[in-house]
Order: sequence, then structure tokens, then C-alpha cells
Amino acid sequence: MRKKSIHNKLFLLLVLMGIIPLIAVIVYSGWRLADHMEHHAKNTGLMNNTIVNEHITNRIQNNFYTLHTIADNPVIKDFIITGNPAAAESVKKMLHDNDELFRDKNITAIANATGQQLIRSDNSPLVNINQRRHFQEALAGHDNVSNVVVSMATGQMIVVMEVPIFNDQHQPIGAIQRNIYLDNLQQFIDAQSVNSLSILVLDQEGKIIANSNPDGAENSDPDYNKKILRVMDEKNGIARITLNNKDYFVSCSQNQLTGWNVATIQPTSVIFRAANEEVIRVGIIGILLLIFVSIGAHLIATRITSPIRQICKVVTDIVKGHEDETKLSILSEDELGEMATAINEIRAMRNNLRQENDTDALTGLASRAAIETTCRKRLQEYEESLAPGMMAIFLIDLDNFKKATKEEGHQYGNRILQKFAQGLKELFRAYDCVGHLDGDEFVVIIDNQKDLTIIKRKAAEINQLARDLVIGDTNAGLSASIGIAVSPQNGKTYNHLFHAADLALFAAKEKRDCYYISGEDEGDFANLDSLNK
Repeated sequence: MRKKSIHNKLFLLLVLMGIIPLIAVIVYSGWRLADHMEHHAKNTGLMNNTIVNEHITNRIQNNFYTLHTIADNPVIKDFIITGNPAAAESVKKMLHDNDELFRDKNITAIANATGQQLIRSDNSPLVNINQRRHFQEALAGHDNVSNVVVSMATGQMIVVMEVPIFNDQHQPIGAIQRNIYLDNLQQFIDAQSVNSLSILVLDQEGKIIANSNPDGAENSDPDYNKKILRVMDEKNGIARITLNNKDYFVSCSQNQLTGWNVATIQPTSVIFRAANEEVIRVGIIGILLLIFVSIGAHLIATRITSPIRQICKVVTDIVKGHEDETKLSILSEDELGEMATAINEIRAMRNNLRQENDTDALTGLASRAAIETTCRKRLQEYEESLAPGMMAIFLIDLDNFKKATKEEGHQYGNRILQKFAQGLKELFRAYDCVGHLDGDEFVVIIDNQKDLTIIKRKAAEINQLARDLVIGDTNAGLSASIGIAVSPQNGKTYNHLFHAADLALFAAKEKRDCYYISGEDEGDFANLDSLNK
């Protein structure tokens, strides 16, 4: 592959790795931002509603407090009962002082049990309010805040607060009222209405008490009030609705003291316009980042191309199983350096796996594969040696093992194999190869033997080890049959030696002797002394 094509493909890959996440981040950020803006708009509406509700509640509670204070005054009660004209000026001054306390334009009035107003804090005509619901509620002994009504004295739109006046027997004898003009509440919600946000206050009958944006396009919708109230009744106070063919977020809440509904209305277009502007800003930043990513990708691709062939060569060596692969020495602190480190670690892991493969899991001895490798390696060394001596292979089979396992169970058999394996390791040198084949078959390879003396002695020790094997407090009742093949007398290859040892094992079992050396009866070792000389 040409350097140019490697560079271009790597460059394209790196750029795509930058572009795809970047696009995903921009799209996801835009979606999350729009969702966040929507939630923010709803929360802002609820917060504004809370502020307006607290304002209304505070004003109402303060007025109720002062009205109750006046209603409990003995002078007021005596004035209603006796109608004493001499007390009229005193009562009027009391009402006027109450108005001055609030520093607003609202007035206070007192009516008797028939609904006839006896005195007012202003100079407006006295009227009979007997048919007014708020007066009827007061005579029933309840505090009341009316819906929006037209003042009978001034003709202005007002809300009336009514408190009953009781005699000493706690019977209603009249009522004190305060006419609340709507301009104060209107000024308050005008101050709270910012950034295309509208605030609306409706009474219990759905009539508008205050509106911060009376000229807004949404007000021309014929079902404006009904849709707002429907949000409160059916949509848990938060909804997205259409007013005059435009979408709005509406947040509604109810004042618990008056029963009035407070609604905050926000155009969705304003909210999503802000979100779109933010997405555009993020997109511009993303494009700038993409340019830097492209430049970085070009530099990285150029740097990686140089040592890439070295990496490919080492990886190929690992795949082919070569043991002489060169260790990568790329020390750069980038992805290429990490790749080189990973490859070196893979090779180390491969060597560890090979080592694990060379060990029998049950006994801890060499596995069949390790035995074959060791045998072939040592035969090769003997071929190249000037005075190699002899190499012997012991093929060992435990007699009566299957019977013991059948009687005592599989776990018992494993303990026999493990203990016998440990004994074998102790009988031989650390250099000698001791391995486990399958089931109750073991193998031992020893070399540098000048004659058969040590070979025979070791065979006898192996058999004695089997006979003396104790599991728990009980002798396992085993013995060992051993077939022995010797190189070079019985062959110089792995296959020849193991075949000879296998035949010798068969002969040992047939003769009921503990071991049999292949070729000994045929005189293969007759000239051993002269050979050693």
C-alpha cells in the first residue's frame, strides 16, 4: 500500500471520527436546549405565578387584619346599633386613617344589617348593598372576597372585601367592606411582565381582574379566557395551547385565599428563537473545532504513517507464532505509542497463555504438549552433542486406579493423581521433565544417563511410590506399571521413543512386572559399556 493512500485513509478516518460525534453533540445539544428552554419557560411561569399569588395573599391578609380590628371596635358596634350621629365623625376618621395606612386609593365603608351603607371614607353616595353576594356572605358570618363587580357608588370595576361585624352575642349586625380598585394589582403584574411574558389574573367566574398585556395578539382569540381556565382544570396548570393561531406556553395556579386564577403566558416562538440562536452559536464553534480537528488529523496521520510498517511486521510475526519477534520500542505518548505498548502486552499475554497451556491444571505437572516440545528439543540437543549419553522416557500407568475411583468417587481419584504427581516431582531433579498425560498415565523424561542403573532404580522408586500412596489414613491399594524407552537404542525421534515406551508398558502389564525396558531382552544394551567408553 502506498504511503499516500495510507495517509489519506487514515486522515479521512480521523476526520470522520471528529465529525460524527460533533454532529451528534450539536443535534443532541439543540434538542436538549429546546427541552430545557421549554421547562425553564414553564418553571418561570410558575415562579411568576407564585410571586403574584404571594402579593395578592399579603394584600388580602393585611386588609382582612385591619378590617377585623375595626369590626371589633366597640365604637363601631355602638354606631351601627344606635346610629348616634355624634359618633359619625369619629367613625369616619377611623376609616380614613385606615385608608391612609395602606396609602392607596381604596375606600372603606360600613353597612348595617339591611345592607344600607351608613358611612364611607370618601364622599361618594351611600348605597344599599343588600343584593350583593359578598354582603350576604358577611351577614352569614363569613369573610369574603368578591369577584370583579361594578361599584354602585362610582361605577368603577372593583373587588370588595367584606368582614362581618358582630354584637356581644356574636350575631351579625352589619359589615365593614373595603373596595379594592384594580390599578394597584395591574401595576404590580406590569412590573413582573418582561421578555414577551404576559400575566393574567382571573376571578372565580373567569372575568379578568388584571392583564399585563391587554393589547396582545392572544387576547383577540374569542375563547381566550376559556382556554386559560381549561389549562387550570384539565392540564394540571401547565400546557402548550394555541391562541389566535399561535402557540403559547401557559402556567396556571390558583390563589387559595381568593380562589382567583393566575396565569403566565409565553409565546413559544420567543423561547425557540433563543434556542435556535444558541444552536447556531454552538454550530459555529463546532465548525471551528472541525477545522482544528482536520488539521490535527492531518498531522497525526502523517506521523503515524512512518512507523506503521514496523507495527504491521510485529503483528504478523505474532499471528504466525514466531518466537523471535522484535519488541516494539515506539515511545511516543500518542495513540501509536499506546498501540505499540498494547502489542507488547499481547505478546506477553501470549507467552503466559503458552505457559498455562504447558501446565496440567489438575496436577501442576507438564502437559502433553509441553512433554512433546521438551522431548523434541532434547533429542535435537542430543543430535548435536558429541557425548550425549542416554535419554530415557518413563511411561507410567497406575494399576487399580479405576477400581479405587469407582469405589470412592471422582474427587478421591483426583486426590490420588495430585498426591502421586507431587511424589513424582520429589523423586526427580528439577531439570527432569515430569508430566501428566490423561487419566492415570504419567510420563517422565531424564537424560545424561551413562547406563541403566539409575533408570532401573527410578523405576523401582516410582512403583514403591504408588504402593505407599495413602489418602487420608488409608492406603490407596495401587501399584505402577512402567514402560521405558531409551534413546538412542530405541530410536532418535519423539514418535519412535513414545511408541517404544508404549509397547514396553504393555509388556510390563502382561508380565505383571513393575517396569519393562524396551530392547533389554533383545540385547540392545549389551555393548553399553563399550559405547560409553
